[in-house]
Amino acid sequence: MNPAPLQEERRIEIHLGTLCNNRCVFCMSADKRDKREPWAQLERVREELRHFRAKGCGSVGFLGGEPTVYPHIVECVAYARELGFSRISICTNGVRFSDARFCERLVGAGLTRVSVSVHSHRAEVEDGLMTRVPGNLARKIEGIRNLAALRGRGFLRDNLSLNPVLCRPNLHELEEFVEFFAALGAEDVRFNYIWPHGDVRNDRAWIPSLAEAMPEIVRAMLRNETVRRRRLTFGAVPKCALRLAGVSGKLLEYLAGKYLDEACFDPPNDVSMATRGERPEDRFVWQTVKRDQFKTMPPSCVRCRWAPGCDGVWKSYADLYGFAGLEPV
Repeated sequence: MNPAPLQEERRIEIHLGTLCNNRCVFCMSADKRDKREPWAQLERVREELRHFRAKGCGSVGFLGGEPTVYPHIVECVAYARELGFSRISICTNGVRFSDARFCERLVGAGLTRVSVSVHSHRAEVEDGLMTRVPGNLARKIEGIRNLAALRGRGFLRDNLSLNPVLCRPNLHELEEFVEFFAALGAEDVRFNYIWPHGDVRNDRAWIPSLAEAMPEIVRAMLRNETVRRRRLTFGAVPKCALRLAGVSGKLLEYLAGKYLDEACFDPPNDVSMATRGERPEDRFVWQTVKRDQFKTMPPSCVRCRWAPGCDGVWKSYADLYGFAGLEPV
């Protein structure tokens, strides 16, 4: 069967399992990770790749846990390229990419984009507080260098990006983080506002309020505008929150559209939980599940002109801080 025409704006992300070589304190799947949930079977992953390619998906991403420790990750990337996926990405903690030979094998198999989850440029924060693995930051830095070198040779045509979780321990060093990693060749950064979940669900030592965070976020945006422009975005931050930093008028419109527009940065994507069977609930659209199950907003938001493209805030964030400062525009 010939696949449907490519849909550049739509992608499939395949979850390979929750096993990982890090122990991040804010991990969304730590409970399953620590129960040693098994990996997806290779043939099951191949079935999902064929299914979604036939539906017209031209982009595929591999998720975990940590997908680089999945035993068949090179085969999966190569098979995705064989099927005709034009964009093949992986979301990783980056540790295994410190091995230059592994890095070359995976990129050579067809990988076109890598997003590295690194959360601080300081080892005492990255290793000591967040990932809880000594020496982690040094390996991630080496991995980023290896990936940047391969991109310089013409690989990774869809770029190398960073995917830090924005939380209280790194809140006051956003600008330093961006500049540190830009010097290594990673100039595409997306800070994702921490999801109060798992071990940190009710922990204000990890979860800042938007009122506290927005001045730092806006400072990083404005520096990016006036100094050296990087590809910088922020996830899980509603546009109206900019007013918590005193932003209004045309500047609010500009910053919101460039740095906070999740509808633009996160087009709808299917997710396959390949560790499970073929039940309908094991294939879903993440943006729909996120909006309907995990996010919330006050009733007054229906009056906001941005409401159709806004998810509000995490429900667990609202449990901690309510909706203070979030008013319809």
